[in-house]
Amino acid sequence: MAQKHLVCQGATCQCQFGNAPDKLKVLTQTKAFINEEEPQEKLVATTADIGATFEKNTFGLCQMQPLPGGGYKPCQAMVTQWSGAYENVTYEENNGHPLLEDSKATCPIGGKDCISIINHGQVSEITKVNIINANPAKITMINPFVNFHKLRKEILTKPDIIEAYFTDLQGNKIDLGEDEQEVYLVIEGENLSGLTLDFNLNNKDLDFKYKDNILENDTLKDYTFTNDTQEQIPLTVINT
Repeated sequence: MAQKHLVCQGATCQCQFGNAPDKLKVLTQTKAFINEEEPQEKLVATTADIGATFEKNTFGLCQMQPLPGGGYKPCQAMVTQWSGAYENVTYEENNGHPLLEDSKATCPIGGKDCISIINHGQVSEITKVNIINANPAKITMINPFVNFHKLRKEILTKPDIIEAYFTDLQGNKIDLGEDEQEVYLVIEGENLSGLTLDFNLNNKDLDFKYKDNILENDTLKDYTFTNDTQEQIPLTVINT
């Protein structure tokens, strides 16, 4: 238990048969928090959080529901049960057990344990709220080996990706269809400028072109961000 994180409001989940993540919403209890500095965002998630319990209630396109003419039906996320929870604790308010970062959810379409938690939703031990409000003298007194000003700068400027999605050229969010089209891969976050990453777009039915080059294994390699909070990456979608 000590080596696993509890799951909370805003945890990122992914279905193995979908093509987009979604964030968990805690709708069944109001008293148990993980981080009391941000109580509205950090309710503990439990096994009682079933049904339509995500922000968007979709994991994109569902590969378990192919359409006759090609492509897939949109996912309508629905949790019927959770497995792998911490059963030594039961919350009185909803009779649920707290979820752990390796807990999995079952969907009636995707089957048992098809939904995984890819980010537990907790903030780091020293949050931005903590570091902004911290008293350098007190921190130095507690731990004289900490360079507070360096630590503050590192935490407040650390790159953080918050959300990724596709849009059309007019900026409207879309699910990728079967036809060739020009799109943007939009990445939102903080302090992204200068960050270099690989992006695996991982779609067995579509290929992608970036600057007229087809991406090998659907992977955009060594992309360097030029903007701090939102990056629009132009791509061409190709039906394979």
